[in-house]
Amino acid sequence: MTKEDISTRKEDILSAVVEDYINTAEPVGSFTITKHYLRSVSPATVRNEMQELEQFGYITHPHTSAGRIPTDNGYRYYVDKLMETKKISGKELTLIRSGIKKIGRGMEEIMRGSLKMISSLLNYATVFVSFGKNKRTLSSGFSKILTHPEFQKAENIKNVIETLEHEQLICKILEEYSKFNPFSLHIGHENKFKHMKDLSIVVAHHHLRGFDPGAIGIIGPTRMDYNRVTAILKQVSNDLEALINEEIPGT
Repeated sequence: MTKEDISTRKEDILSAVVEDYINTAEPVGSFTITKHYLRSVSPATVRNEMQELEQFGYITHPHTSAGRIPTDNGYRYYVDKLMETKKISGKELTLIRSGIKKIGRGMEEIMRGSLKMISSLLNYATVFVSFGKNKRTLSSGFSKILTHPEFQKAENIKNVIETLEHEQLICKILEEYSKFNPFSLHIGHENKFKHMKDLSIVVAHHHLRGFDPGAIGIIGPTRMDYNRVTAILKQVSNDLEALINEEIPGT
């Protein structure tokens, strides 16, 4: 059996591991999966399937736990093949649209307000880079990344801080990632800079009418809620364009 032959049941188990780990930050065991996700499957069967998923490189287990956590490859498989498109809640939509309506009309006001709002909703860091003649970088919520449990170790904190303080690198990453794709997602080791191996970044290209082109990036742990991040970033992007065109629907 190869990775291409992964069964529907294995996909269901991988989805359960990814989604439960995103929500709890705790390794996921077979009992949790059979209790909350796949009630018709026995724990023994789940354990066997998880062993094969681990052999394929989609999940792994910390030394201190019998449970499993997703690898970067597991997250990528989930995002590309298993993640269902999520709509943001009515409450979040109202917060986004009311928040954007309160933002001023200057580019810096628009982006500062948007970054702060996204960071508050997601508890991740947000960055905006303008690619015009006078390149400008704005950011919000970098300290929020350090509140996530995977960054409590001193070594991990050091790597994250070094990355986030490297403004030229962040600018280069956003420009490169948004050059050929209006919306892209980069997980852990997929990032080219070694200190980004514990981080994921979701990037959306922006070219609002009357302003220089640029990109918004959301940076968080690889244990990122990719579905929610994608939904919120796309909604904010759409509403920013509507703001410029003065077409935001009423709240």
